[in-house]
Amino acid sequence: MSKQAVAFKTATSNIVRNQPSILAALNWEIRKAGNLWYWLATILFDAIGMFNGWDQYISYQEDFHAQGVTWSAVWGQAVLLPSMVFMPLLVAAFAAQVEANEHKGRNWQRLNASGTAGTAIVGKMLHGLLASFLTITIFEIEFILVGRLVGNFSLSELVPYFLRAFPMTLAVWAIMTLTQAIAVRTESFASTMSILLLLTLAGCAISVAAPSLALPYPLALITTASAVRDLGNIASASSFVASTVLAAVWVLISGLIFRRLAKKAV
Repeated sequence: MSKQAVAFKTATSNIVRNQPSILAALNWEIRKAGNLWYWLATILFDAIGMFNGWDQYISYQEDFHAQGVTWSAVWGQAVLLPSMVFMPLLVAAFAAQVEANEHKGRNWQRLNASGTAGTAIVGKMLHGLLASFLTITIFEIEFILVGRLVGNFSLSELVPYFLRAFPMTLAVWAIMTLTQAIAVRTESFASTMSILLLLTLAGCAISVAAPSLALPYPLALITTASAVRDLGNIASASSFVASTVLAAVWVLISGLIFRRLAKKAV
């Protein structure tokens, strides 16, 4: 083997070794996020939704007993306000705060210059998935505690609500990724949140005025995934699959936009 070939092979090996792994990128995102306020706010605002759901159940308890309705009576009101307002705004604020810090040190410029932007994007999206899963897990735990400890509902009826955690997680992830993409362009927390606030309010207006049109709207994906607009379909396989596919499509679209804008970030 010639000296030139050996030198090229050595240089290539060094480049590969110096490339950060996706796991390292994920760990870095987890370490630098550290937004305790987000988790406390999530617990609090989910609790507000649970109170609304429990109040709904107590107010019409006799009617619900006569119909044999338990978990769904609480779920309807418990998920409505959080899915339409609280979760989208909190998720957006979480992602916007993390991404705003990237522009302070011109990190995207450095990542693009070093050829590691792609790895960073994957790490950020995986961190978004993890945060989305924990966000919905907190909601489900509070829902179970209210229904079981306060209402003494049967755990055997919980399966459809457990399954809804999957499309709801994807829906949160889609909003998280879309926020990351917008934040790359806007560069500041205030600008990103202004856009997401308008999008969230628009989603609320569409959900009220024309619920069917709100089904594919990205900031209404959590509401769609929870089946709160039609509780009769909470256990419907077709509804579950449709909301899962829709959320997954928005994750893909948002991820592609994120990648495209991040590659052009300076």
